[in-house]
Amino acid sequence: MTADAWPALAEDDGAIAVPPLAAAAGTVDVYGDGDPLRALRAARRPVILAGVAAVRCAAGLELTRLAERAGIPAVVSPMAKGVLAEDHPYFAGVLDMAGHRVLWDLLAGADLILAAGFDPVELISPWPARMPVLHLDTTPNTDQVYASECELVGNVAAILGWIAGQWSGQPRWDAAEVAAHRARLRAAWQAGRAEGRLNPSDVVTITRAAASPQTVMTTDVGSHKLMAGQAWTAGAPRSVLMTNGLSAMGFGLPAAIAARLTRPDRPVIALVGDGGFAMTATELRVAAELGLPVTVVVFADGSLNRIELRQQLMGYPPAGTRMGGTDLPALAEALGCDGVRADTPAALEKAVADLGERSSATRPLVVEARIDPAQYEVQF
Repeated sequence: MTADAWPALAEDDGAIAVPPLAAAAGTVDVYGDGDPLRALRAARRPVILAGVAAVRCAAGLELTRLAERAGIPAVVSPMAKGVLAEDHPYFAGVLDMAGHRVLWDLLAGADLILAAGFDPVELISPWPARMPVLHLDTTPNTDQVYASECELVGNVAAILGWIAGQWSGQPRWDAAEVAAHRARLRAAWQAGRAEGRLNPSDVVTITRAAASPQTVMTTDVGSHKLMAGQAWTAGAPRSVLMTNGLSAMGFGLPAAIAARLTRPDRPVIALVGDGGFAMTATELRVAAELGLPVTVVVFADGSLNRIELRQQLMGYPPAGTRMGGTDLPALAEALGCDGVRADTPAALEKAVADLGERSSATRPLVVEARIDPAQYEVQF
């Protein structure tokens, strides 16, 4: 998380909220004076915000059951992608990725948020929401990035299952309303796309269409991560590997190597920026020596885009952000890998056409996707 992403500490009233401290005995600890079921039943427009602890607790089935029974849309954090099927009628998108304003508008319109295993360390934007939050997690809400008058602390799957079992009442959202929200979200993350050019969103959607549903995808840190985090459809929990917020640049390629070593039965694709790739590109030699058929798709725009956009926002000209001149296919060949370049959607489709057949390959593949970064300016 960037330093400017942290919310101010109650600057409006000079006070800092103290978390609930009273605890009651039971299967889970209940903190605070509120009744979680009463709060949920009273809510007319609740939204679930599921985080990485929901994945660690294997809470997908219980999350799905609650969303369906109560008619509640579920937003997931980036590291929780796949915990709810992304084609499910109540899936509402990924927080703080491309199209983030649409997601925050949804949360701002809620009268209760069920934070199910959500860790604020994943935030990129400051937490702006003022509505009540019901905190469901394996740990108490001690950091108070968001206030929660009532907390249920225990196994996230067990808590969600208990709430779903106790639910009564009409669905709070119609599936058609959630579908309309997803349509707005899709339009938002596609905004700025230019016909005839290779846009960042094209790289994600074309690669996803060519890849197997069982693919494990890793991302590096940069503008491409924000696009991939929203536009890539996760096939299952733990099928998308990324770091929290905007931390650990250089993660994507080593993560892909580790993923393939850990799950040799699964195809692995790394979506990385050219800046992050430059930091760890020589790890390709390790992958080549091990005969790992990982695919590395490099969003090549010749700059450190996140930093450059920030400089422009502050009124500065680009400084120390430009890079380029590296022939990535040639570098790939020098490191014992296959390499190809694409600068149009059609060329990229051709470059990744056989991704589904690469499980038997013995060399990594590097795809230099020469993108037009203008879409990033519209998005971020």
